[in-house]
Amino acid sequence: MVVSTAILLIVGGICAAAPLFKRVSKGLEKVLVILGLAVGIAIIIVAIDLALGLGILSGIFGIGFAPGSTPNPYLKYYLVVMAVLGILLFSRPLRNVRWASLIALGIGILAAAYLHVAFSVSSTVILGVVFMVTILIVYTLLRFVENRLDESAMLPNLKVGLSETNATSQADFRR
Repeated sequence: MVVSTAILLIVGGICAAAPLFKRVSKGLEKVLVILGLAVGIAIIIVAIDLALGLGILSGIFGIGFAPGSTPNPYLKYYLVVMAVLGILLFSRPLRNVRWASLIALGIGILAAAYLHVAFSVSSTVILGVVFMVTILIVYTLLRFVENRLDESAMLPNLKVGLSETNATSQADFRR
């Protein structure tokens, strides 16, 4: 598993440099962004598998190590790098996605992982329900906050427009 994570990190770094290839070829940049989306999803899956010690990928491909034993002492450092790189590569093509959905997705994953680790729940149905309910609640709350922030950002423009209207109407009234 260590070899595959190193390859994923190298390919992910090359795909993350896609904007640098824009000057060379627009098509090459698009290919790297699409490849980066797939690599980002793979990196997130591998990071979750390694962080939780599930051993799903080890069971499928027959490589890796037994859950709980970490042959690499730097695992806790490069898992963070893998998670950040995976999220960045995954979110690059999705420019119009709101931050509320990405944060809700992250918190949903953390809630399911916490339930799995802290309470030893291994039922995928229960973990899936907790994941979906958490995403729904967090997304609803963050979307509400996001809408309020958008409205408050428009408020100063509204006040300026009203003060200009009042000034012109008062000047017309004085004439």
